[in-house]
Amino acid sequence: MFDSSCKWKLLYPLVVKSKEDLFTVLCNNRNISDPKKFFANALDLYDPYLFNDMEKCVERIGKAIENQEKIMIYGDYDGDGVTATAILYKTLKRLGGNVHFYIPNRFLEGYGPNLDAFSDIIKDGFSLIITVDCGITGLTEGKYVNDSVCDLIITDHHEIQDEIPLAYAILHPKLPTENYPFKDLSGCGVAFKLAQALLGEDALELIDLAALGTYSDMVSLHDENRSIVKWGLNQLKNTNHLGLRLLIQTLNLKKLNEYALGFVIGPRLNAPGRMDTGNLAVKLLVTEDYEEAIRLVHEIEALNDNRKLTIESSINEAVEIIEKEGLNQYNVLVVEGDNFHEGVLGIICNKLVALYHKPAIVLTESQGIYKGSCRSVDDFPLVENLTKCSDLLEQFGGHKLAAGLSIKKENIPLLRERLHELGQGEVWRWVNIDCELDVSLVSLGLTQELQKFRPFGMNNENPLFLLTDCEVYALTPVGGDKHLKIVLRKDGRIIEGIAFNKGNLYYNISIHDLIDVVGTFDINEYNGTVTNQLTIEDICCKHRQIFDCRHKAWDYENVFKDKQFIYFVNDYGFTNAYKFSPDLTLSKDVVLIDLPESITDLKYILKQKDIHNLYLIFRNEDLFSSEHLLTRDKLGKFYQILKKVESFPINDSQTEALFTKMGFSKRLQMISLQVFFELNFVIIKDNKIVVVESPERKNLTDSETYRRVIEQVELREKLLLSSNEEFIKYINSLMEE
Repeated sequence: MFDSSCKWKLLYPLVVKSKEDLFTVLCNNRNISDPKKFFANALDLYDPYLFNDMEKCVERIGKAIENQEKIMIYGDYDGDGVTATAILYKTLKRLGGNVHFYIPNRFLEGYGPNLDAFSDIIKDGFSLIITVDCGITGLTEGKYVNDSVCDLIITDHHEIQDEIPLAYAILHPKLPTENYPFKDLSGCGVAFKLAQALLGEDALELIDLAALGTYSDMVSLHDENRSIVKWGLNQLKNTNHLGLRLLIQTLNLKKLNEYALGFVIGPRLNAPGRMDTGNLAVKLLVTEDYEEAIRLVHEIEALNDNRKLTIESSINEAVEIIEKEGLNQYNVLVVEGDNFHEGVLGIICNKLVALYHKPAIVLTESQGIYKGSCRSVDDFPLVENLTKCSDLLEQFGGHKLAAGLSIKKENIPLLRERLHELGQGEVWRWVNIDCELDVSLVSLGLTQELQKFRPFGMNNENPLFLLTDCEVYALTPVGGDKHLKIVLRKDGRIIEGIAFNKGNLYYNISIHDLIDVVGTFDINEYNGTVTNQLTIEDICCKHRQIFDCRHKAWDYENVFKDKQFIYFVNDYGFTNAYKFSPDLTLSKDVVLIDLPESITDLKYILKQKDIHNLYLIFRNEDLFSSEHLLTRDKLGKFYQILKKVESFPINDSQTEALFTKMGFSKRLQMISLQVFFELNFVIIKDNKIVVVESPERKNLTDSETYRRVIEQVELREKLLLSSNEEFIKYINSLMEE
């Protein structure tokens, strides 16, 4: 019995049993009001001139191109920012513009416009600055440009503050007075709309870049964003952007889908901005020189390799700090490390949230101050709680689940304590599950039908299903024991699954357990074979679990370090083991080291309702015991010798030697004598054991000792020699008696 790592929220309360009902449920969960339009393959883009200031932008840019004014595109260093920069740069180049681009340094300048950069740009003779994926918070910079001979056009999509910067024109879908119908465009999405207005249909050649930036920025994949990503993916297969094409060829990508955007190509375009400068990514996307493109691909690959190594070592260091300093006792993880790379703090946070299922803040020193990234869970809104700590912070900003901050070193312990108090009560990660799925629907055909919902992404996630009471049919650690391959069985159906990064559950799941799983169904292609695969996101078990540990060479004391060890006769060197007695208070997790002395003792333990998990090692040095030798024939032979001897003194060494010679050990002699005492075939008289003449005829089973011996032999055989399936079935039968 174990809990899920996250809290589960069913978006639809009933078990879905038909494909028609399933598609209705999935559309409702995604607020798809017009399924016919949603599933259509038509390119559905809004008129870019619906933006209030679009005409002003086109007019000013047209004038700048006509007069060969110097135009500066001021971008951002993340995937959205570099693709937005590339889209607009290519657009203006195509129109003959004298255009340049500027990507601020993450470490020296930070995000967004900065006064020094704008000042240098204007001094260099630029008369038009166009921001992409930034600018809406640049109040000081906007005023500075407004007072100069330069014009400023802001294109952005980030959160708007109370005051809006001065600018010649602003393209922002969320401006309070904006009439553009779709509010969730990414930064490169806004840049793409500007390209549409400038180039018309020719702008569609840039839609693959817009798709890449849109998906990388994790904006909602509905309405216009869905069209951009869906059509952009199709175009990406034959992209005419030289650097991007060579990058895809180098990666040998067999499938260009949203996974490739978000987890393969996107991170590589992000890597330069995280590890060095985002200029490299923009150059790769805009270059038309083959040699330069090849060189940039190699440079970016090297930076990405460095990024991955940095992330891995930083995560390991963060976990080591948490465990060593006992930080896991806090409701909010606040981890500081002087060696953390500032460019990957957010990624470290995400991993810590996934590992510890609680909010995380990771801090590193930068120019005398500690900068940090924050990630949270649904029950702990970040900005709301950071606001309550504002007296301890130098700066902070963000939203409910992600934020950034800066803080003085001496205030870090105070922040940790304050956030711990604010996090009192249950703080959980929640998983939204589309519905519980009837196992009869599970098939490769259904999974293929679900592909119609693609591209999957924010607000249109790969459908997540709940399957309850599935029997664990097979369980195998894979990927260096990091992952679990799980085969499930329910109502005669076999479901093959993979649980990534859940290798730690190997010791928590036993064959034949009934478990509940939450996951997505995916098409798995391997060696030309196409199969249906369940990608398991979370697991729980609501039933008591029995673990067959009889033939496993585990380091039990470490594997089961927090569990209660119990022995009956021999503790086999296990430290801190308790000898069984009915008076012993049992914990919820019990490990039985050796064989019980009787089935009664075993039944007693199995009947204890407070035990959630029972781990059965049943270590035994001898496969067969003395009791195994006590057959009917053996007892008959023993009795015949007794009759010949007729009587002998108690503990008579001569008689004992006789029986030993006949194959009866001392223990076997004692058991045999006890059986015949109980049957009244022998008695004790004058300190002698005397055989009764003409005793009453009785069955061996009339002897309690004989019954106990037979029971012990049968129990021993079932506990030591049975297969796993027979063993679990037998233990379950004892619990049900």
